[in-house]
Amino acid sequence: MKSLPSQLPIFIQVAKYGSFAKAARALGISAPAVSKAITKLEHEWQVKLFFRSSHSLSLTQTGQQLFDELMPAMCAIQNTIEQISDTSPKVAGTVKVNLPASSIGREHILPLILEFNERYPQISCDLHFDDRNVDLVEHGFDLGIGTAINQDSRLIARPLIKQNIGIYAAPSYLSRYGTPLSPEELSQHRCIPVRSLTTGRFHHWRLKLGSVATLYEPQGQLMVNNFAAAKQAAVAGAGIVMLGSWMFKQEVEREAIKPILQQYWGEPVTIWVYYASRDYLPTRVRLLIDYLVENIARVAI
Repeated sequence: MKSLPSQLPIFIQVAKYGSFAKAARALGISAPAVSKAITKLEHEWQVKLFFRSSHSLSLTQTGQQLFDELMPAMCAIQNTIEQISDTSPKVAGTVKVNLPASSIGREHILPLILEFNERYPQISCDLHFDDRNVDLVEHGFDLGIGTAINQDSRLIARPLIKQNIGIYAAPSYLSRYGTPLSPEELSQHRCIPVRSLTTGRFHHWRLKLGSVATLYEPQGQLMVNNFAAAKQAAVAGAGIVMLGSWMFKQEVEREAIKPILQQYWGEPVTIWVYYASRDYLPTRVRLLIDYLVENIARVAI
């Protein structure tokens, strides 16, 4: 029986990232070395694994078949190595996580990850706080957390918790400008639109008029591209915002901000943890996902 080619782990990384350069960075070797390994593998097997052009790299049908067959086995081998390579029963390695830069990431998910680090000291967590919708696979993330699911069919999503997206204003603003009693009156007020870092367009407000869901386009003198900045401006009395209720828990308790138009709020949104594939997860990634899902209810969002 022929021995397995040593280039297979390199093939897996190139297929995963769709790029020699990105695979090289992940493997810690040069891009020419990666290209040479793939060429050697194709020559030895007398098959074409990738379509190459000056601007793109994609799997051939044979390459896709090889990747689909190899990936579960390679991940199973990696999990076994992680479990037996250390004398302790704890797995090791790094989990790269994409988190919202708003308070849900910093104030609610981060404490759980710190607890996880205490429980599993040999697992490192590489945290990236970003309010953009990020391609997890392309950027090498093991998992991401957010309210919007990337529509990439390669992703699996597990629900963490449901939360309201609500309309808020400071008492100082309401005292000066009055309290709107219906969505129609919002056009007479200073709303604070938040621009999406992903699309460049302002987020619409999702409202509910009776049983009908509708989108409202907020207008105002102050526009921002950061949820935390919108919150700070609202607390300062600069205008009305529509943000996640988790951002205002403490401010509502001390009456620094007030929820308004609650009967017109849209349906609660789900906060998700999403990742590449349930079958191919390293043990360390699965442990973190399970910990977040099992403990999120303890966090006062």
